[in-house]
Parts: sequence; structure tokens; C-alpha cells
Amino acid sequence: MLKIAPSERVAAGSRFPLVARRLALFLSTVAAAAFLSSCGGGEGSGGGGANPNPCTVSGVAVSANPTTIAASTNTTLTATVTASAACSGAVTWSASPSGGTLTPNGTTATFAAATAGTYTVTAISTADASKSGSATVTVNSAVACGMPNGTVVTHAANIGANETWAGDGVTHMVPTSFSITGSATVTIAPCAIVALGQGASITVRDTAKLVAAGTSNSRFVSFQRANANQPWGILRNLSATSMIDLRWTVLQGGGAFGGSYNNPAIAMSGDGYGSLPAPVLKVNNVTIDSPQGAGIYLDTNAAFTADSQQLTIRGATDYAVRATMMSIGSLPTGTYTGNAIDEILIVGPGADVFADMTIHDRGIPVRIRTGGLTVAARAPVTGPVTLTVEPGVVLKFPRLNPTTPGARVTFGTNGNSPNNLVGVLNAVGTAAKPIVFTSGEAVPAAGDWVGLWLDTANGSRLEHVEIGYAGAPTGIVSNNCRPTNTRDDAALIVGDFETQYVPPANLITNSRIHSSAGYGISAIWQAPLFNEPDLTASNTFENNALCRQTYNAVTPPATCPMQRGCTAN
Repeated sequence: MLKIAPSERVAAGSRFPLVARRLALFLSTVAAAAFLSSCGGGEGSGGGGANPNPCTVSGVAVSANPTTIAASTNTTLTATVTASAACSGAVTWSASPSGGTLTPNGTTATFAAATAGTYTVTAISTADASKSGSATVTVNSAVACGMPNGTVVTHAANIGANETWAGDGVTHMVPTSFSITGSATVTIAPCAIVALGQGASITVRDTAKLVAAGTSNSRFVSFQRANANQPWGILRNLSATSMIDLRWTVLQGGGAFGGSYNNPAIAMSGDGYGSLPAPVLKVNNVTIDSPQGAGIYLDTNAAFTADSQQLTIRGATDYAVRATMMSIGSLPTGTYTGNAIDEILIVGPGADVFADMTIHDRGIPVRIRTGGLTVAARAPVTGPVTLTVEPGVVLKFPRLNPTTPGARVTFGTNGNSPNNLVGVLNAVGTAAKPIVFTSGEAVPAAGDWVGLWLDTANGSRLEHVEIGYAGAPTGIVSNNCRPTNTRDDAALIVGDFETQYVPPANLITNSRIHSSAGYGISAIWQAPLFNEPDLTASNTFENNALCRQTYNAVTPPATCPMQRGCTAN
């Protein structure tokens, strides 16, 4: 009941309006309180009202396409933000470790890296930095570089103008053989794939060049079979002015060339068997894998360039290398094992050395199948010719047939000056890596080859050398003071019948001569005494048929002693 204070009493005529006003004020106050209560107001309410549509990010996902790429090629990344409608779908991008190139474009990005490895690319929500997603990208080197990207370009005609073949997974199809002619240069870019059809070959003529321009073991050029079951032909040149230049290149499954050159992956030609070596092949980190025959054939004194290096030949069904004698001095560093015959075979109509040359130790023997090999000058070369043999080199001399022995290796030529020519043997090995001259037979025996003849060989030096299984008939008949009824057969024959070459006492030191069918050393030079110099002092002689060193010839008017014989037995 609403009570009115006495002070508020009024006359009877005015009483109802006042009560009405009091009642209206009371009702408006109650309504206001009810309204505030419905809006969350009042004591302890915390103030104003909540947003009916808040921003909520529940997650970020990132995908990469593709997830595995070759070095320096791109992958595309896409970010998907799961969030309420009130949120922005924007992201920020990052990649780790450093070294790659990340290019953002809103919710997509591209990524590439030149260095092989595993990279993580992350997208972070800009609406809620606590929410992110990542994708892993694998950057491969060798395997990825050899992967086709789906683009195929066919080359079926001869090329007479400069061309560049695209790389980065582009496949260059060579269905049949063609030539590069004139002065054209064909340059093959890194990571290009050259797919050759059965028996298809590339020939470089005139002054043309073929350049496979790989740059590293992750950015190389591939020559391979178009059909895995059909070997391709060869790479070859047909002039001493043309060039094949292979850098960071793999040649796999070639050599189908009808038996010519013994089916190598590469066959090169020089200027001729009597010409100086022509540098027509350059290699830098090149692998020849599984050719049908030999790895490389160097004909007519074709040669590698002086800056060639790191050649690997493996899986050949023949010799690792077939080459003319003057060519082998150019063989670059590398690995030549893992083939049917891990040897270098000397080919050609002859095996003479007519200019200074070094035979390098390339980890496999050199097989020289010839009746005779001479080291001496030949036009246009004049003056002494030096054959240097590095420590560790093994030279094998097989029989020509069961009844004919292998080579007589002659240094210099016989005759009176100036008609004789000097040939120098510089064969200085080490105790750990001796230089070996030996038989080329599977079961070696004394007399398998003739031996070494230092004829007019002024300046020659032999140290830590092994000469084995020589001593076959030499064809030499000297007037030295050897034992009666014997011949000049020996592993090492020294002298020129005259006084033009009388060896120093230290000609051969710390060396081993064994299993000779004749003498160890036959001394055929002329000297005032019949037993000077003695070359045997620091050397080892084992299982030789006759004595270590014969008496040499004597300078007229001196004569051989009545008891002819040997300086050292």
C-alpha cells in the first residue's frame, strides 16, 4: 500500500493526480531495472555486451606440389586457413634452413633451392599467430636432375648452325643418327636428358663442337637409352679440328655401333698414326656407364685436352680404354675399374713413341701387344725423345701367338752419330709404387716377351723398377764378351755396340729383374774394360736362366778375355 506523508497531503480535490504521478514513477523505475537486467547490466555484470560473431582460427594446412624437386627448380605451396567467417585468411611465409628462395603471393608461394637437402616451408595465420602449418620439400641432386619434366624435343636432322638444347628436365629425343657440321656448336644445358634410339649416334665433323655443359653433380647432362632395352650408338668426331666437350655428364647404355671401334660409348679420331696427338676430347667429371664394348676408343692419335679431369669408366664389357700409344699420355685422372677387362689396350698399326710423353698411373695396367716398340724422334720431332713412366704404372707385353714372343722395347736407334736418334727412359718409381714391365699372359712364363733395349739412351734412369718374364730371343748379335755359345737374350739389354752410349753405374738401382729366359742384363756397350760399369750392385736378380750381367764389349784394340763370362753371376 502506497503511503503518503502528512506533508504531502493536499486538498480532497487534488489528491488523485498526485497518487497517479507517484504510481507512474514507481512503474517506470521497475521497468528500467527489468530492462537493465535483460541487457546484462546491474551489479557484478562487468559492463557492456558480447560480440555475437567472434573470429576463431582452428588451423592452417600447407601443401607442396611437387614435394620432391630437382635443385634450382620450383615447387608451388598452398596455404589453407580454417577459421570463422569473421577472420582474415591471410598468412605470412617462412622457410628453413636458409639457402632457398621463397616467393610469397598471398596464400600461395613458390620455393626453390640450389643445394640438395630437406626444407620446411611454413605459413602462419595473420589473424592468430599461434596457428600455423608446414610442408616438407625435398631437393634432390643427381637423381632429381635426371628426371624428365614432361617436355620432349625431337632432333632428327643434321645441324649446321649453333643450337642450345634446354635443360631442367627437358628430354631431347634422338631417334636416329645425325651430324653436327661446319662450325656449328650444339650446347646442351644442365639437367637436359638426351634420349637416343637404338643405334643412334651423334657425329661431330669439320670444326663443329658438341658441348654438354653440366655444372655440378646436381646439375649434370644425361645421355641415355630412349628404350631401356635398346642401346644407343656412340659419340664420335671425324676430324682433328672438331671437338667433343663433356662437363659433368653421364653416358649410360651406349656403344651399339656394329662392332666398329669395339663398340665404345665415345670414339675419337686424330690427325693420323704418324701425327702428334690432337686434343679433340675434353672431359670434366664425366661417367661412362655400361657401354656395349670399350669405354673410350682413341684412334689415329686422338687425345684428351690437357685440362681434362675426373673420368669414370665402369661396366664396360671390353677394355676400359682402347687407344693408340701416343694417345695414352693424355688420359685424365679418374677411375677406370669395374669393367670386364680393367686395362688400357694399345691399338693401331704400331706402338712407337716419337715425341715426349708421360704414361700416368691411372690405376690399371697398359697392355701393349706388338712385336716391337721404339722410342725415338720422327719428323717433325727432332732431338731426344723421353718416355716418362710414373710410379705405379704396370706395362704388360703379351705374346703375339703361342710361338712368337711379345715386344722388344727399344730406346734410341742404332748407328753412328748423327744417324742415330736418342730415346730416353725415365722410369723412377718408389718402394711403395714400383714401375712394372711384365708379361701379358694369364699364366706368365720366362721368355713371354723380349725385354727392354737401351740402345742410344743417354740420360736414361731406372729406379724401383721390376722387369719380369722377358729374355726371349732379341735378334741382336753383339761382339761383347758374354759367355761363348750364348746369345744376347736378356731382360735388359744396354748399349749400342759402340761408345755412343755407355751407361753410368747408377743407371738402374733398387730394382728387381726376375724370370728371364736369358740373362738379367746383357751389356753390349764398348768400354776400355770388359767389366765396367757393374749395374747390379743395388738390384735383385731372381730365377733368371743365366747370370746377372754379361761382360761388355771392349774398345779396340783391346780384346775380350780368354775366359769370357759375366761381370756378376
